[in-house]
Formats: sequence, C-alpha cells, structure tokens
Amino acid sequence: MLTLHKGAYTGKIVRHFNVNKNLITNTINTYEQSNPYWHCHEKLNISFVFQGGKAETKKTQSYTKNGGSIFFYHSGELHRWMAPNPISKSINIEIEADFLKKYHLNEDDIKQSIHNNIDSKALLLKMQKEMQINDETSATAIQTLLFELVNFSNTKSDTHEPVWVGLLRELLNDNWNKQLQLNDMSKIVGVHPVTISKYFRRYFSCTLGAYRRKLKTNRSIDLIKNSHLSLSEIAYACGFADQSHFIRSFKQQTNFLPKDFRRF
Repeated sequence: MLTLHKGAYTGKIVRHFNVNKNLITNTINTYEQSNPYWHCHEKLNISFVFQGGKAETKKTQSYTKNGGSIFFYHSGELHRWMAPNPISKSINIEIEADFLKKYHLNEDDIKQSIHNNIDSKALLLKMQKEMQINDETSATAIQTLLFELVNFSNTKSDTHEPVWVGLLRELLNDNWNKQLQLNDMSKIVGVHPVTISKYFRRYFSCTLGAYRRKLKTNRSIDLIKNSHLSLSEIAYACGFADQSHFIRSFKQQTNFLPKDFRRF
C-alpha cells in the first residue's frame, strides 16, 4: 500500500496554496497517470473533480462519478482510481490534524457538512478564483471560505435536524429541474407547508428559491466542463430564464464567469 504524504498526488500538480498549514492543490490526471494500486493520503483529503470525472474502487465496491463530484477521504482511508476520460482536473484540500483540534472539528462532521452544504462546489471554485488573483487579501479570503466549507453544520442553531429536512434536501436535489409546488413537497416529506416556509432558512441557510437556483448552478458546473453545449444551451438545459440570468447567477455563486470557468 502506498501512503501519499502531504502535497503528493498521482497526477501533475498545477498550483498549490497554503492556508493555516492546510494545502490546497490543483491537479491534472491523464490515462497514463491512472493509479490502479491501493493507496491512502496521510491527511484528510477533500477532492472536487470538476472535469473528466473518475472511476474508482473503495474496499469491495466500484463506482463512477461524473465531473463535478466531491470525494472525501479520511486520513489513511484506502482507495484507488482509474481515469475514465483523457483528462481529469481536480481541486484538492488536505486538512491538518492540528487544524481540526484547534477548531474542535472532526472528520465525520466535515464530511457531513460538505454533503449537506449546497454551496460546497461554489466555495471551492471561489477558492480557485482567489488562488488565481493571489494578492494581499487572497490568503484571508481563502481561509474564510475554508471555514465556511468545513464548519457548515455548526453554523445552524440546531445541530440535530428533523427527519423532514433530510427528506426535503433529497427531494430537491433529485428533482432539481422540476417545478415542485410547496403543497406537493409538504405531502411528500410529511410536514405542513407553513413548517417548511418557517424553518427552511434555518436548516438550508438560504431561501427556497435561492436553494433551487443554486442546484441549477451546480448542474451547470458539470455541463460547462464536461459537454460541448454552448452557454445559451446550458442556460436552457438548467432552467434559467435566459443566458444573462445564468451568467449573473453563476458569477454570483462562484466568482467565475461561465466562459472563464470553461477555459480554466
């Protein structure tokens, strides 16, 4: 078994950035750099594959995810992967144990925070934009974004969310491109429409309308990097009123213009 120490990856390292001793790295993988051997990372590792996707095996299960997927590996967790596309690009964050201890975080909480946070992908892309800018304010900006990414679950007033919240999150994510009515949602998750309206912001950190727009933007991240559709076609496919609305929403959430992200 191969243990990858801090800053080591099987692919080509394009750039890296240190924030609170946590390392953020951009990597590019090709067919030739596929790693069929079991390996693990020395540090907790968060990997956002925004182009190309990757097929991988964990323990005895095999699965493939498309571009735009976030992978989470505990420190020392065995895995292996083979690139299913000619080129795969990713953002990787290695979290130090001292950082977890200092801010009273644990790996499982971070994993759940990233899973539940609709803004996870957008936050990672905002970090990328700051790495590109790299001026005197970038380090502080990236640190703030990192805290928001890993500490999402602790920003809510209630740490134990009701069952209906998880059901509603799953419902909205599975039906991101459908016009669900509030009454229909309430029947499916088993609570009164007023309950959803009253507590949605508490558990989702935004309004219902904003959440649904964020789901559309997340879908567009995949299409921009992993399809040959034009930006106007992507805007239509993701349910935006027009290309201008799509561009504004994408820039607001990620700090990238769609055309610039496509070239990234």
